[in-house]
Amino acid sequence: MKKIISSLFCLTPMLLLAQTAVQSTIKQVKVYKQQAEITRSALPKVAAGTQTIVLTGISTSINPSSLQVEFNNPSSTLLSAKYEKNYLLPKVNNPKIEELHDQLEELDDEFSWIKDQQAILKGMEDILNKNKDLGGTEKGFTAAQVVELSNSYKIKFLEIRKELKTLVKQEKGIAEEKTQINNQLSEMNALLNKPSGNIVLQIDSRSATTLTIQCSYLVSNAGWSPLYDLRSDGIVNNVKLNHKANIHQNTGIDWEDVDMVVSTGNPAINNNRPILRPLYANLFQPVYAQAESRAKDAPMANLAYKSSGDMADGYAYNTEITENQLSIEYRIMNKQSILSDRKENMVALTSYDLNTDYIYHTVPKLSNGAFLLAKISDWSKHNLVAGKANIFFDGAFVGNTQINPQVTSDTLLISMGRDNNITVERTPIQDYTKTKFIGTNKKETFGYEIAVRNKKGVAIEIEILDQIPVSQNSQIDVTLEEKGSAEYLKEYGKLMWKLSISPGQTKKERFVYTVKYPKKERVRGIK
Repeated sequence: MKKIISSLFCLTPMLLLAQTAVQSTIKQVKVYKQQAEITRSALPKVAAGTQTIVLTGISTSINPSSLQVEFNNPSSTLLSAKYEKNYLLPKVNNPKIEELHDQLEELDDEFSWIKDQQAILKGMEDILNKNKDLGGTEKGFTAAQVVELSNSYKIKFLEIRKELKTLVKQEKGIAEEKTQINNQLSEMNALLNKPSGNIVLQIDSRSATTLTIQCSYLVSNAGWSPLYDLRSDGIVNNVKLNHKANIHQNTGIDWEDVDMVVSTGNPAINNNRPILRPLYANLFQPVYAQAESRAKDAPMANLAYKSSGDMADGYAYNTEITENQLSIEYRIMNKQSILSDRKENMVALTSYDLNTDYIYHTVPKLSNGAFLLAKISDWSKHNLVAGKANIFFDGAFVGNTQINPQVTSDTLLISMGRDNNITVERTPIQDYTKTKFIGTNKKETFGYEIAVRNKKGVAIEIEILDQIPVSQNSQIDVTLEEKGSAEYLKEYGKLMWKLSISPGQTKKERFVYTVKYPKKERVRGIK
C-alpha cells in the first residue's frame, strides 16, 4: 500500500509538468445579432510525446459545445479539447478601478480634515459657553466691560457657527461623491473581476516543434443592432442611407485591436425545422395539439460577392461585404477594440445612394398637414436588417422611423416630415349635406371640398387620400355621387387624387356620396 501511495505522489508532479500554460491572443471576432464567435491563436512549443496545453484567459460566457481547434503541423495530433473554469488566477487591477480608488483616498483625506476642523471649532464653542457667565468671577465688571465682552462673544460665536455650517456642506458633498464612486466601483468590479476559463488541449506530437494553434468558439453576452441614417439634401436628390452597427459585449474579456466581422446571422435562434402536427377536433374537448408555423420553403441561391470600394449603387465604409445563403457579413478593414462594459460602440458598415422619387401626401380627414414621402425603389437588393433609422432632410433632423425589410412591396415609403409651405383644408359642402325620407328609408347626403395651396417656390406633386363608407349590411346602400379626378377603390372606399400644383397655386377637389338605410335603424360610421 505504501508503494502505491508513493507512486501516486511521484506521478502527480509529472502530470503537472506535462501541463503547459500558454497565453493566446484574440485575432478575430465575428459578431452576430445575439452572440459572437471568438477566434484565438497561440504558438506553444511542444515536446515529443503526449502533453497538455492549457490556453488561459478564456471568457466564461463560452458555449463549450461550439469549440473548434485546429493546427498546422501534420506530425501532431489533437487527442481532446475541453473547456474548464479557472478561479485561481490572480485578478489584475484595471487602470480605471485604480484611478477610482485613488479618488476615494483623496476624498477620505478631505473628509478626515473636515472632521478635525469641526472638532476644533466645537471645542472653541465649548470654551465660550463655559466663560459666558460674567457673574462667576470674584471681581465684578462695569457695564461697559459687560457690553464689550458680550459683543466679542457674539462675533466669535457667529464666526464659529458659520464655519461649522460651511464644513457640514462640504462634508455632505464629499459623502455624495464617495457614494457615486463606490457605486461605480461596484459596477466595474462586477463587470471586470469575473473568473476566466481555460481551454485544455491534449496533444500527441511525434517530434519537438512549435505549433500554430487556432481555436474558435461562441460566446454569449455579446451582439449588435442595426442603426440607419437616412439623409436627403432636397427633393431633386436621392436619399443616402448610412448603415451602422451598435456593437456591445459583456463577456469579461476586452476585445483589443482585433479583426472584426459583423454578421446578420444568429446562431442563437432555434434551427429545428417546424413540424406540422395533426389538428384534432372533438365535441366539448380542449384541443391540446397546436399547429406550429408553416415553413416557407423558398429556394435560396448561393450568392457571393465582395467589395472593398465602390459598389454598383453605393459604397462601403472600408468594409468587405460577403453574402452567402444564410447571412450577410461585413468585414471591417480597420482593427477594432470593444471593451467588456455593456456599452454600445458605433461602427460604420456601408452606405448607399437609394433610387428615390418624392411626392407629397396628405390625409385631410385626419390632419391638415402635407407630408413629404420618399418613395425608394429596388431597396430590397441592399439586404437591409430591420432596425431604427434617423431621418435628416436639408441638414435638419426630422425624426425617426423603422426600416422593415420584411414588407413585400417593391417600394419603401419613408416620411421625411411635414412641409408647412403647403396648406390643406377639408370643409363640408352645405348645399350637399342634407337628409331625406323615402318611404321606409332614410337617405343622407354628404359632400366635402378639399383645397390645397402650394406656397413653395417650386411645383409639387401631391397625393390626397380620403374615403367614403363601405357597407357591411345589405340594408345599407352607399353610393358615390361625385369624385372629381379621384381614383376610387370600392372595396375599401378609398379615394385618391394625384395633383400637380404650380408655385402659389390653389387647387380644389370635392366628392359627394349618399347613404340609404331603414329609417327605424341607427347607423354608425357613415361620415
